[in-house]
Amino acid sequence: MVKKALYFLFLSFSILMNAQSHRLFYEYSFKMDSLHRENVVKELMVLDITKDGSNYYSQEKFVYDSLVNEQFSRARATQSNDINLSKIPRKAKVSHTVTKKYPAFEADFHTNINGDNFVIKESEKQNWKISPETSDIGGMKAQKATTDFGGRRWVAWFTNEIQFQDGPYKFNGLPGLILNVEDEKGDHVFKFVELKKMPLELVIFPEAVGEEIVISNEKFKQLWKEYLNDPA
Repeated sequence: MVKKALYFLFLSFSILMNAQSHRLFYEYSFKMDSLHRENVVKELMVLDITKDGSNYYSQEKFVYDSLVNEQFSRARATQSNDINLSKIPRKAKVSHTVTKKYPAFEADFHTNINGDNFVIKESEKQNWKISPETSDIGGMKAQKATTDFGGRRWVAWFTNEIQFQDGPYKFNGLPGLILNVEDEKGDHVFKFVELKKMPLELVIFPEAVGEEIVISNEKFKQLWKEYLNDPA
């Protein structure tokens, strides 16, 4: 199992250059324990957008994966087995990534359970109801929209001042960038932080080496429940 986990951590990096690439930052707040709702966990998330699609991931996870990849690359170059991942701090609270392919906005949820790589292809559609209600978010005019998705009612605020029909996590399909979105209970909250344009700059997409097993949402929930009951 350790070898399998290490194999997963050995990452390859596909690099693409795009004059119109953009990097957006979101603060993701979530409640892990329904019995202690006062405990809120926060993570800085990144949404990289290019002409072909987008990649959503934790900034801390990206830093960790980069350091791990550097160790494996150095060991391979020197033909050494001296790899010590215990020295690399794991600060990421969110380990999954979400990729979307344009123009269909096909969303894939990538995760790892007990050393195995899984991808869940999202099939549920987001049918948005746009409201005339508006608000100012980060100096931009934002408009309200709601949808039922993943068993939750979501409220989003989008702006057509930034012409991307995308957003954090799996969210997309509104006539402009989704700035903020949260479920009605406040268990999951995504808030826009900033946008950085990246003309002619390299955008790096980390990819897990090895086979990804395609599973359904139902199968993923079953495996995750089994893992929580017996993580060994």
